[in-house]
Amino acid sequence: MRYSSCVSTSAPISVANGNAALYRRVTLRVAPLVLLLYFIAFLDRVNIGFASLTMNRDLGISDTLYGLAAGIFFVGYLLFAVPSNSALARVGAPRWVSFLMVSWGIVGCCTAFVHGPTMYMVLRFLLGAAESGFLPGIVFYLTRWLPGSARAGILALLYLAIPLSSVVGSPISAAILRMNGAHGLAGWQWLFLLEALPAILLGLAVPWLLDAGPATATWLSEEEKVALTGAIEAEAALGEAAGAAERVPVGLVVALAATYFMLMIGLYELGFWTPRLIASYGVGLRWLGWLNAAPYAAGAAVLLPWCRWSDRHGDRRLSLVVSFGCGALGLVLAALGGSLVLCVVGLSLAAFGVFVSMPVFWAASSQRIAVAAAALAIAIINSVGNVGGFIGPYATGWLLARTHDYRAGLLATAAALSLGACLAGVIFSPQKPLQEASV
Repeated sequence: MRYSSCVSTSAPISVANGNAALYRRVTLRVAPLVLLLYFIAFLDRVNIGFASLTMNRDLGISDTLYGLAAGIFFVGYLLFAVPSNSALARVGAPRWVSFLMVSWGIVGCCTAFVHGPTMYMVLRFLLGAAESGFLPGIVFYLTRWLPGSARAGILALLYLAIPLSSVVGSPISAAILRMNGAHGLAGWQWLFLLEALPAILLGLAVPWLLDAGPATATWLSEEEKVALTGAIEAEAALGEAAGAAERVPVGLVVALAATYFMLMIGLYELGFWTPRLIASYGVGLRWLGWLNAAPYAAGAAVLLPWCRWSDRHGDRRLSLVVSFGCGALGLVLAALGGSLVLCVVGLSLAAFGVFVSMPVFWAASSQRIAVAAAALAIAIINSVGNVGGFIGPYATGWLLARTHDYRAGLLATAAALSLGACLAGVIFSPQKPLQEASV
């Protein structure tokens, strides 16, 4: 069945007309809330890119230490991702997501009152721990709603939150920084406070807003519930027939984690360093927010069409190789262009490549892993892959401190994305078996 996100309906759909319309309805009902939740999560994760413009000076944080603090988020993320995702499977998505959001909102508020690098690093670690179960939990949650063949569309809507968090958040963050001195607080303190509060407020409301799955969805008819569970179970049966039931395919998971590792280096190079890179051209706060939003707007504009195209032609390998390659090319242009205009154009191309890769990667990955093993496999891939979010920002800060130039970090990140393109080309080759050795 083909997926399109362009049609909406509020009436029950007869599955006799095919499942495509049902998948659209599920997507349009489930996706907006998870998009909003991830929007808040990612904004709270990367807003240090703007905060660092004044916070680093106030707290005595060097470029190397800033990169380390940005990356240490992922140490907490790595250590707590698997247990957090296991807790979600036991407790259920609504209650666990609520707990996580309130937790990271409180940590975000506390960050506004740090007085030195040590406590700042501790809170970044705790933020990573609090957010660790959110994304893999949501990806696992979506496996309960749609089969893998129809999942790229809803994952595209989920990942749309990443560019939107900067399209919307960049001008807001720049404006908040200009509140410097209001009521005795620095601009970066206001930034952490005002952008953490929505996580707490929405987190408290999540148990009443998020359905646990099709079985509890009052907006689905019994016929629609049977159609959804039947499609998901049929896909799971294919994995079981291949001998992968309830076992994690180790070789495949390692390869997927390595690919995701390269992708995360690219994602967080953009998230943590783009505001500082653009500011290095002499751009002030009044325009910095808008210029920083431009690459993310470009990524957001093509995300859904690209994923619909990927769903239609079904060649995940081609989609990923091209998008990884575009990300690498964009970073090379940003590094070597030599002007603000070419820098923003290059960052826009890089943003396109990185953002469209993520939903296609997860759709392709989830199709290759049995549903019974999906929760653990997704958590492992996500947590190990996100180590790239630690190494990438730290390496850029280290290189910047020694070369006083952003080009080295940008080119190193481009090399990582190029390697990711090669890995994707091998992993998702049509000749590769669906499952590999398992434990």
